[in-house]
Amino acid sequence: MTARRFYVVGAKLAPVGYDSEDIALKVAREMGEGTAVVDTQATPYHPMVRRIQNGEPMFDAVGAWPTRRAPEQNLIEAAKTGSSAIVAAFVAAFVAAGLDVNARDANGATALIWAVARRVPDCVKLLLAAGADASARDHKGKSALDLASAKGQDAIAALLRGAGPGNHC
Repeated sequence: MTARRFYVVGAKLAPVGYDSEDIALKVAREMGEGTAVVDTQATPYHPMVRRIQNGEPMFDAVGAWPTRRAPEQNLIEAAKTGSSAIVAAFVAAFVAAGLDVNARDANGATALIWAVARRVPDCVKLLLAAGADASARDHKGKSALDLASAKGQDAIAALLRGAGPGNHC
């Protein structure tokens, strides 16, 4: 499997990758309202996501980051956005490229820990399904479950507790 530049992400959060922006936008229009096209190589500070609204692709207010500088950090940056469409696209790109979904930032936090911090259950589900380690701890010794519990995020804490053996719970 090869990582693609553009990912079309519909309501079921099952991204499909394309090399051509035109084809990705055509597919998104066919899928209908709310469908997102994520450009995983967008220019920094330029909108990264377009959603279909009234049949036309409209930019979301999520800016890109320098995706080529540190590819192993892209999933963490995606999780920081709190956008399930962006996380779905970068999970697909990471899996296709054989990159580690458990990469860490300078503080030892993983994309899963950031998804919990952003309080987005769909992002947590996507990362767990991709093999994110629910028991991973940051440099302060805190896990995603510790963070969810401390923030009163009961639904997310339940997801983390229910993670399968491959997720180290």
